[in-house]
Amino acid sequence: MSGPVSLPPGAGLKGGSLHDLLRLDDGRIRRRVVIPADMSQTERADLSRRLYEVHRMIFSGISEEHFFSHVVDPPAASTVIQLYIAPDEAIVGYCAIHRFRRRIRGRSVLVLRAEAGLLPSYRGRGATYGFGMIRAALEKALHPFTPVYYLGTLVHMSSYHLFCKYFPRLFPQPFAETSEDMETIARELIDSFPDPPVAPDDPFVRDVGWVTIETPQEQALDRHFRDVEYFLTRNPGYAKGHGLVVVVPMTFGNIIKALAIRATERVRRVYQSNL
Repeated sequence: MSGPVSLPPGAGLKGGSLHDLLRLDDGRIRRRVVIPADMSQTERADLSRRLYEVHRMIFSGISEEHFFSHVVDPPAASTVIQLYIAPDEAIVGYCAIHRFRRRIRGRSVLVLRAEAGLLPSYRGRGATYGFGMIRAALEKALHPFTPVYYLGTLVHMSSYHLFCKYFPRLFPQPFAETSEDMETIARELIDSFPDPPVAPDDPFVRDVGWVTIETPQEQALDRHFRDVEYFLTRNPGYAKGHGLVVVVPMTFGNIIKALAIRATERVRRVYQSNL
């Protein structure tokens, strides 16, 4: 496959984006939200096939069947996928957000998981992160008294760098002590999902199988950032598809701070473009 994949016709698509304040791209892409539960099995399979063709230009290491069962049709309580669409109606990326329910330390919690990919020429401004933040804020608003966690197994340092940039509270913090309580929660969360640990003595690096096809810009990401240095120290096998376990408590305070940082970036970007 040598180029973007055309947008599938209509079923399951919702109209225009509500996330303009959090957008940092230059307007070259549009967004549409897909809810797989609103689609027929045939339509979901067709969507998955089209998204997998895009995925293959961003990641290697997993089969089309694995992609379908993890991104489009996982055993989640809900799945919402934002498509990123070029002016010629080609799909150039996706961000899938899933909600699971788990019992952690005897209490019912919500767990958000995500997969995202964007073709190289559309990267660089965290386009998928605004959608993820809005979905996290919505879940917390709908479940204010239920703990909500994002759980990731991050396969590239650029993803961890952005999480550290936006969220003041997360596990693990670069080169910082972690509370025993947060470590216990993280262990219970990741053990409730099937990806096995790479080594039996380290439960926080998992064999995910997704390998990022790095661009020269990603390869040149400054290794002197403390979070990048930490990621490489903790997960030296990321190029083999190993993922660093990351947990973000989606508290109101953590979400508000992340949204504020994102919105400030957006305002700065608009201001600079008008100079």
